[in-house]
Amino acid sequence: MPRYAVFMKYLFTILLLIVVSFRVYPQALKLERGSAAFFDSLDHRAAFLEGRLPKLKESRDVAYYNLKREIDLTRFVIACEELIREEDLDNAKKLTEARLERAEFRRDQFSVDYFRKYKADINELIKQQRIHYQTLFSKEKNFKKEFDRLAEQGLQDTYRKTMRMIGLALKYARENNLTETVKYLESYRAYTEALIFDAGSSYDLAILTNNIKEFGKVFDPLVESDSLKDLKEADNLLAYCMSYSKLTGSKLNPEFFSKQSLVVTTSMSDLLIQAGREKELDRYTNESVKARFDTVNLCGVFKWHENVIVIDEFLPTAFMEAVKKGEAILHADKMLSLYLKKNKLCGSPDELKFGYAFIIPYKSNSENSVFYFNLRTQKWQYIVCYTSIVDAGYTQHVSKYMPPLLFENEKDVAQHP
Repeated sequence: MPRYAVFMKYLFTILLLIVVSFRVYPQALKLERGSAAFFDSLDHRAAFLEGRLPKLKESRDVAYYNLKREIDLTRFVIACEELIREEDLDNAKKLTEARLERAEFRRDQFSVDYFRKYKADINELIKQQRIHYQTLFSKEKNFKKEFDRLAEQGLQDTYRKTMRMIGLALKYARENNLTETVKYLESYRAYTEALIFDAGSSYDLAILTNNIKEFGKVFDPLVESDSLKDLKEADNLLAYCMSYSKLTGSKLNPEFFSKQSLVVTTSMSDLLIQAGREKELDRYTNESVKARFDTVNLCGVFKWHENVIVIDEFLPTAFMEAVKKGEAILHADKMLSLYLKKNKLCGSPDELKFGYAFIIPYKSNSENSVFYFNLRTQKWQYIVCYTSIVDAGYTQHVSKYMPPLLFENEKDVAQHP
């Protein structure tokens, strides 16, 4: 084949690819943005282009590099549009800016122009999103109408979208210091979490929150169990029932479930007393209890010898000390779970299994005290010791990321006021 004919063939191929690259995305965008057909169109286009790639590479065709660029842009569009569909516009913008920066570094003007247009489009979507959510939460009935539209579908994917919508609404409400709006949005978030739990568990929250007999069939065996796992399941179930009943107006109201939480904490306390876990202190130190009584301790999660210590403050709902101990340990469980999740030391709090947990009392010259009242915060401080989290290996692993904690015995405290 004459060189001129070969050159014209290559030139035609390059021009064809450039024309196609301008047409493929508008063609997809003619479909409803974010629809199944929209993504199918892009997926089919990417598959078709990738199918042509090996042959061009083998023949060392100059069109190979242009085809690779078109595939790259198509895959970018798919990834970016998936983020847009989930209303995750901040990450969509970050993805576009990263690709734009790479294109500018390569001096690929075609890609630079393309990503700049995409960035401008996302900026417009962010602006529209802000206006949309500001309108939504300006009145609760506006938000509830949109919430009901999504939630009534009853699908896990839809619930995730609902959580995303609530998260965005909360973001804009906090930015505008709308305290009352934040309160009702938090209620909707808790309700959505209850719906997700309801959809993924064997429980039926609609039945449990409307029939005291049906509730007792499920709840009573859990709180009467000698298993710590069952008691924690009862505590979680109560929280979801409370959130569910608050927005559905069920017969068993949040006040009813709040009272049942005392049953859980009492059962928890009884279990701890039966196990004699407070006496476990003697296994770890032969000294007297060394928590300072006259000074408020720093709250947090710490490592102590081979154990994990949680120090925090709370407002107990019970007056009996035994019940308050159970409440404190449940409170510490939640704090420790949040700490491990926040620091990416566990995938989900559901994976965690806590072993021995006991309260370290405060020591004074006169008597020991399980709790310390902080006058500044008007809350009661506690110190809970965990001897095991999941197992010995996991406990040792996560404790590496915790600051060490050293108690001082009473004699030392007297010398160092």
